[in-house]
Amino acid sequence: METPRTSLPAGLVLAGGHSVRMGQDKAAMLHPDGRPLARRAWDLLHAAGCEMVVLSLREDQAIPPGFEDITYLRVVRDPAGKRGGPLTGIVAAMQAHPAVDWLVIACDMPLLEVGTLTFLLDSVRPEDGFLAYQNDLSGEPEPLCAFYRSAVRELLENEITGHGRSLRTMLLEHHCRLLSVPSKGALDNTNTPRQWAAATAISEWQAELLEIWISPENIYRGRHEQGSLQRPAECVATIECVAGQGLRGDRYYGYKENFKGQVTFLAAETLDALRTHFGLPHLSAAVMRRNLIVRHVDLSEWVGRKFLYQGITFEGSEECKPCYWMDQAIAPGAEDFLKGNFQGGLRARILSSGTLRVASAQPV
Repeated sequence: METPRTSLPAGLVLAGGHSVRMGQDKAAMLHPDGRPLARRAWDLLHAAGCEMVVLSLREDQAIPPGFEDITYLRVVRDPAGKRGGPLTGIVAAMQAHPAVDWLVIACDMPLLEVGTLTFLLDSVRPEDGFLAYQNDLSGEPEPLCAFYRSAVRELLENEITGHGRSLRTMLLEHHCRLLSVPSKGALDNTNTPRQWAAATAISEWQAELLEIWISPENIYRGRHEQGSLQRPAECVATIECVAGQGLRGDRYYGYKENFKGQVTFLAAETLDALRTHFGLPHLSAAVMRRNLIVRHVDLSEWVGRKFLYQGITFEGSEECKPCYWMDQAIAPGAEDFLKGNFQGGLRARILSSGTLRVASAQPV
């Protein structure tokens, strides 16, 4: 019979910092449920019963998005000049709040759920200085979803100043009791775009990116009786995609919260068909006012679905329908020609940040 919990530890979210392999701060990446990963981890700890939850950040790391509604956010930072990884963050939290025990989780476990945390807490025994889950594959402790009692602070401090070993090695040496994970894959972390796609069941595009177009201002919007503005779009070889904002430098960058058209895609096959049908072999993609011209992907399949493209996560939001301006910009009848089957393109949201490159600009 399990012993009921008599007290609850504080929660600690290890929000890390910039990940070279992910190309961005993982704490700011959006989970498929729409929350930044750090905020989701913070919510999980509260849901597991932790009344106090602390966000662990590196010395110069900005507070990740998602906490704007929190009146008082407890943050602990790594000491100046220290780059000791998770161990440094845990010790900093223990030193800031020495009287409490800790339930520590990393923010980059997209499949972690409340039940996994409550099972861990319910399994803590009075004699446990540590308690961790056993990794499904290696059989070793998983130190970034684990319980740490306040009494082990000195031991952890000695690890920083002395051995310099990993948390996992330290837990092994000190015979940390291990639990089997109740939910398969719950502790899978994501260190690369491919791992992120696999963990969150996001499909990866194999499309070819032929052109990138950005426009500093609208030339059609709101000008129904005035004619279009004569402002050329700009074709670039690379573009920065910013999660929740859009393409840096484009007219819709930061337009409004949760905007459906943070980026637009157009099938190169549609351009081919337009050129052939209207006898315009040199028709530029610029007239379509779409951002990304791609080949070998059926855009109609991606509304409401997330996909990984060049290491960046997108979510298709809706069909980008043509309007009457197409009859002026291309030829009479172009609007009707583009109706249906996503011939006008796909609008999408940007869920993680990164840089896109056209095929000719890809690094060798």
